[in-house]
Amino acid sequence: MKITQVLYKQNIGRLIKWQWRVQRKKTLIETNAEKVLASRGVSIIDAKQFLHEPLFEAQKQDVQEIFNNIVGPIKLEPKLNNTHPLWSDDPCLVYGDHNVLVHGLEQAKVFTNAIEPEPGLPKYFKELYEAYRLPNQDEHIQRIIIASILYDAVQEKLPIRKDPKRPAWKFPRDYGIPDKRRNNLIISRMLQLCESSVGNMSSNKLIAKDVFFKVPLQRNANVSLNLRADLLLLSENSLAPFMDDIQGDLPDLTPLDYKISLDEINIYHKDEFVSPISGKFNNVHTAFIHYNETEVKNLYETPVLQTQIMGRSLMKCYAFAVANAKSKYGENVKELPEPITLQCVHTNSQWFHFSVFQLNSLAGPEEDGMKNIYWQTPLLNAYKNCVFDEGVPVLEDYNPEVFKHFLSFYMNGTEYEIKL
Repeated sequence: MKITQVLYKQNIGRLIKWQWRVQRKKTLIETNAEKVLASRGVSIIDAKQFLHEPLFEAQKQDVQEIFNNIVGPIKLEPKLNNTHPLWSDDPCLVYGDHNVLVHGLEQAKVFTNAIEPEPGLPKYFKELYEAYRLPNQDEHIQRIIIASILYDAVQEKLPIRKDPKRPAWKFPRDYGIPDKRRNNLIISRMLQLCESSVGNMSSNKLIAKDVFFKVPLQRNANVSLNLRADLLLLSENSLAPFMDDIQGDLPDLTPLDYKISLDEINIYHKDEFVSPISGKFNNVHTAFIHYNETEVKNLYETPVLQTQIMGRSLMKCYAFAVANAKSKYGENVKELPEPITLQCVHTNSQWFHFSVFQLNSLAGPEEDGMKNIYWQTPLLNAYKNCVFDEGVPVLEDYNPEVFKHFLSFYMNGTEYEIKL
């Protein structure tokens, strides 16, 4: 047996119990205040003469009444199940800003009942492409790109970088200009350059920001296109159609259904149509949409392909054109009195995708009706890289063709273009 070191400590548990036993009964300390007041002729009155029990009950009733009338019961939000007031057993297929179609452009052509007659834009744009040029436009555009990508003072936490080959690796946290702000800066500054150079010829146009559309469709199911135009160029006069009609076959998606990869919901307003297009400027001229890698994702968590980006452009063009048609001719219109033509610029601030869409009919691919028409360019890179190299801003491989397309889109439908 090993003798341990003696610790000179006391067990205070017994003392604590004794303190509780002593302090549980409080004795009143005689202060002789009553005798002093009586000797001075001050009368002492018992407080119970004024504080009666009925007064306490009345106060309790008043407090309860105030609580019931002012605070009231808390209304709980309805549960997101079949007890919800807007629940429908017939689901709705929704295409939103974060969606891309699994089969890309081919699936979008079937969904929108559109045919691409030839690669590239209509021949008319080639004439407009060379007809107008701004003074020192390439220098201005390079300054716009550098100012939007490098010089902006906003510095926020950027999304966490991930390496698929090393999923556990943690990169240093990046700070910089968010995707949405970068896209908005470069598009708005290009538009400002066009407006300031064209002058009075742009007086019949209006720019709207963050315009939301909700377009219901019937395609052997309830379908809703809930999409946003980041910037929308509206005009008084509609753009002229480029073709009267077109014949051709839609792509074959067998065995896929063209509505695959759309989100399915059961809580929704049936046939709810939302479109802010009205008044004097009730024609969509050009829609500018941003591609943000943090927002746009594939349903199956695979990388977004180039054909899916092109399909996203077509789906947004179709939604905006249908919304414009329903705003002008009524929500139940099928065959249009005249085609709806609009332009679209899709960008992530580095590559640009230009497209033109002509809506001839709202009929689906399973119906016999006129086909819609779609023209597009491939993805055009405005530059290869825009970074600081040893403290010096560097813009590599600037592509002047991008702004030429941008300017031709803006000039389409203007007085200058009519005089050509």
